[in-house]
Amino acid sequence: MGCASMKFRQLNIADCRGLSAGCLSADCLRAGSIRVALALVLALLVVPGYIVAPVLFASLDTAAQAGHLAGVIFHTANRAILLLLLAVALFWRGRDAGRWRWVMLTALLLLCAIQEFALAPHMQAMKDAMGPIDALPEGDPQRAAFGMWHGISALLHLVASLLAVLLTALGWNGRREVCQD
Repeated sequence: MGCASMKFRQLNIADCRGLSAGCLSADCLRAGSIRVALALVLALLVVPGYIVAPVLFASLDTAAQAGHLAGVIFHTANRAILLLLLAVALFWRGRDAGRWRWVMLTALLLLCAIQEFALAPHMQAMKDAMGPIDALPEGDPQRAAFGMWHGISALLHLVASLLAVLLTALGWNGRREVCQD
């Protein structure tokens, strides 16, 4: 029986699973794309921040080397995250994603933009001005200032990661017409 001759009913995104390929709607594809994009955002926050960076600092000879590589990885991940979040916003545009999902998406987008365009350049300027952090004595005010900004960055990264977990778990709230047998 073709898709055109089937009944329609209101379904959640979870109900899109199990439909035949001929009846897969644009809304199901959109919802799946949103899930994939949010899962990628989550992975791009968790893997560099909580797996790669600690390994770099534990494995490389100096904190300066590890910090440089971690900075390059975070820069690449942040740019990809921003593009993915913009894609999610475009998929959600004009659809009932729910107020709180929009608030969380906007907050996540702002946190990642602040990291990429405000904190990271400021921290890089500090590193450029003070030289290798390994060469500074423990009580140096520049080292303490950098540590403070690094702590702020880590806190924002944690909040962004938690928002990504929530958004990925919640998915898209929209309801739409989908064909079924």
